[in-house]
Amino acid sequence: MKIRVLSVLCIAMAMGTFSFAQDAAPTKVADDSAVVAEDSHSAAIEKFLSVMKMEETTRKTIDQMLAMQVQQNPQMGAFTDVMKSFLQKHLAFAVIKGDLIKLYRDNFTEAEIKELTAFYETPVGRKAAEKLPMLAAAGAQIGGQRVQANMAELQAAMAKREAEMRAASQEAAQGTADPAK
Repeated sequence: MKIRVLSVLCIAMAMGTFSFAQDAAPTKVADDSAVVAEDSHSAAIEKFLSVMKMEETTRKTIDQMLAMQVQQNPQMGAFTDVMKSFLQKHLAFAVIKGDLIKLYRDNFTEAEIKELTAFYETPVGRKAAEKLPMLAAAGAQIGGQRVQANMAELQAAMAKREAEMRAASQEAAQGTADPAK
């Protein structure tokens, strides 16, 4: 169950990059680690996040992730409110906005942000912004199902490696290990 909760958190964090905000004021990050500077680059990023409807998307993503988890594991239903409260507290757009601005600032020039904004203002861009969180969540679910379906293979490979390491350790302890290996 802990792995599923962590999966929800990781997916929700990943999905948070598709959310948007409406206000353009500088934002102080909740942990006081950074304050977003007021400049044209930051303003362009804020417009981009607004066009992407990041705040709304963050809320929807949290709800979608929780619903998927409950669907996959109905026992999680009893914890939905607890997980939602936690995710809203730590991943709400207002909490991560400053970090997102820094992330985009570190990875895109102001001109690139403006190009992205122009794209997301087009009909295809709006559709992409709307669909990407769901597609990413569905992709993560596919990956999780594939890993789960093949977990026995991974466990066998890890058990084999552990046996090899144990044998090598025993050989070394007995002084029979070949130093040329």
